[in-house]
Amino acid sequence: MSTLGTLNRSIEGGCLCGGVRYRLREPPMRVCDCHCIDCRRASGAPFTTWGVMKRGMTEVLSGEVKKVLFADRIRMFAACCGTQLFFLDDEGSETIDVTIASLDHPGPFAPTFSVWTEDCLPWIHLDASRPSFKQRP
Repeated sequence: MSTLGTLNRSIEGGCLCGGVRYRLREPPMRVCDCHCIDCRRASGAPFTTWGVMKRGMTEVLSGEVKKVLFADRIRMFAACCGTQLFFLDDEGSETIDVTIASLDHPGPFAPTFSVWTEDCLPWIHLDASRPSFKQRP
């Protein structure tokens, strides 16, 4: 299904245990894989795929989201089970990032570039057909 096809249905997601549910009011503007050390540690995975949204285009439907300030940035986790859901550069940020893997149907939202590849684990093979950046573009 294309990203356009998702406009005909709600784009929703949530945490591991189902205690937090959220909705996106539109598809992400862009999607990237982040290989930074902080994303790896926060997710327990070799990288995190983020969808960048306008700040007002996300809505928490149920549950509580816990904010954690680390490295002058804000990561948001489900208070019930710890699933990483959102990321803000700061409280005044015009955009919010959402973890694509926490969507109910993440398939249509493939990453188009990679960031913080200077931290990429040596056994991860970057897709040579996509742009990649040592830090942020």
